Amino acid sequence: MKKNLRIVSATAAALLAVAPVAATSVAPVFADTSVTGSVTSGKVSSSDHIKAGITVLNNGAVKAGDDASKLNAKVWSTVGTPNITNAPIKIYHYVAGQTAADYVSHGSATGAAADAKPVNTLEPGVDYVAVISNMTITGLDANKTYYINDDTTGISTDNNKNLAAFGLVSRTFQVGVTTTDGVPFAKEISTGKAVTSGAIGLGNGKYSVDAVIDAIKAKYSVDTTVSANAAFSEWDDLKRDVEAGLKANNITVKADGSFDKPTAPFTVKAVLFASNNATVTFPITVDPNPLNKGDETFPKITYVFKDSNPNATNSTHTLTFYGTNNTVDVSDADFNYVSLNSGVAVSEIQKAFPTTVSGTNGTTIVPNVDISKVNTAVAGKYPVTVSATNTDGKTTSVTFMLTVGAKGATYTTVQADTDTVPVYKIDGNTVTDTKTTVKNGDKVATFGTIKVGDKSYTRINSADSDLFVETKYVDGSVKPAPTVAKKVMHNAYIYDANHKRVGSNTLAAYTTVNVYGNATKLADGSLVYKIGDNQYVMADNIDGTSRTLTHNAYVYKTSKKRADRRVLRKGSTVTTYGAPYKFKNGKSYYRIGGPAKQYVKVANF
Repeated sequence: MKKNLRIVSATAAALLAVAPVAATSVAPVFADTSVTGSVTSGKVSSSDHIKAGITVLNNGAVKAGDDASKLNAKVWSTVGTPNITNAPIKIYHYVAGQTAADYVSHGSATGAAADAKPVNTLEPGVDYVAVISNMTITGLDANKTYYINDDTTGISTDNNKNLAAFGLVSRTFQVGVTTTDGVPFAKEISTGKAVTSGAIGLGNGKYSVDAVIDAIKAKYSVDTTVSANAAFSEWDDLKRDVEAGLKANNITVKADGSFDKPTAPFTVKAVLFASNNATVTFPITVDPNPLNKGDETFPKITYVFKDSNPNATNSTHTLTFYGTNNTVDVSDADFNYVSLNSGVAVSEIQKAFPTTVSGTNGTTIVPNVDISKVNTAVAGKYPVTVSATNTDGKTTSVTFMLTVGAKGATYTTVQADTDTVPVYKIDGNTVTDTKTTVKNGDKVATFGTIKVGDKSYTRINSADSDLFVETKYVDGSVKPAPTVAKKVMHNAYIYDANHKRVGSNTLAAYTTVNVYGNATKLADGSLVYKIGDNQYVMADNIDGTSRTLTHNAYVYKTSKKRADRRVLRKGSTVTTYGAPYKFKNGKSYYRIGGPAKQYVKVANF
């Protein structure tokens, strides 16, 4: 995601939360006034909840020794229009736990608030926050209570639909030391740590330029140093860099982008780019085989089991796991068999998988047990994942199939063209929907079929159960929707069927994703592609939108640099992808084409 598009997150009481920007007010920072209201901590669930905050725009361009008045900041809110005319923004040294009221009342006998100092001259290596003490949001409902960020007490609007007298604090920031600030760097997505070199593995027969690109983007992202709030960063041209790495190692790329499995690892010198035109080379070792799943720096999870042969010399065995995506067979374990409609013995599972901080640190930790995919109302086999993350941010996980129901049943995989399949209760010729469902791909225990009317049903759970699913979902008659590989052209959030974000990860631009069937609409009318069980991405990030130019337009690589010599003519149509990007020059651009950076000004459409 482009750095200048990121919404900041909380670092102290009343700091910002993730939210889109509905309206903004941009101003330089200068003298402040007293606060008459402030934001407090807590959680509230309300349709009247407003997210609001301050984003400092140019801290990377401002250097140590400069006056604080050189900083510019943006005040935003998710609804209404923020108005800051009554209390301009001011800069303070960061003090943990302080609200806007605490900062502006510095010097009073209120504990840590006395240490909050407004500043004039900026220093290197110091955490600062921008504070507004008395702002207003206009354009709301009259005489109505709203909750700002995490406020639980609420503030009411006046007769003029204004929400007045509250304060905000920005995220922490630092200013630059030298003109080298703003240099891009790579970081591990899993840990968030900066790295100077990388390593990926391929394997599974995936030997192509796209497979290398996807593996790189799945493991690493691009960020910038201090001035990142004033610039965005990204991979310069991974396709070019991967092809150059293959060529340098005498690996021939075929017409379809694939290549034969290399006999040894090779290096890709990926170029990282920031919109202030700074670039860095990031070397990545590409191993033709999957990398070791983990090492002794990862949490250590063990599993002890007995040999199924009672005459074995060594009847007890210990398996040790590091890293993610490990699997284990626990079919003979006592905790593996769960009775219908009973609870899963999570504590017994935790005991069966002793876990330590790492292979070299024997401090024990209690692993997490994810049973979210287990349906104890239906006999079957369900994945359960045991995982642990240490203080270095490294995770080890092990997945096994938990059995619900009695031993010895026949298990059949549910195959459907929908996410879930209904479970019915049948009494004689009466078929009743139980409101229980099984998921596409679940393995359920089956016990013969019956016919009611013109439909066939298969019994589940036990031989004398009265619960059934339609036979077509367990006899292979219905095939899952075919998947089609499509290229994501714009960083894409993942949503559920209610158009709510799923997790915090995004699909990176120019990576490949498998979609199920054609684009479809959610209940709110959003056009999406299905990519998994209750997971969707906006179709505009893949297919784009055809727009007509109202002016001749250049194609840009950065805010100052053209991508090529092309001139797109007025009246022609251009496909754009996703929401616009805002460059550091303050202008908005649509992404077109790729994977090389290509943008056209929004104003030209």
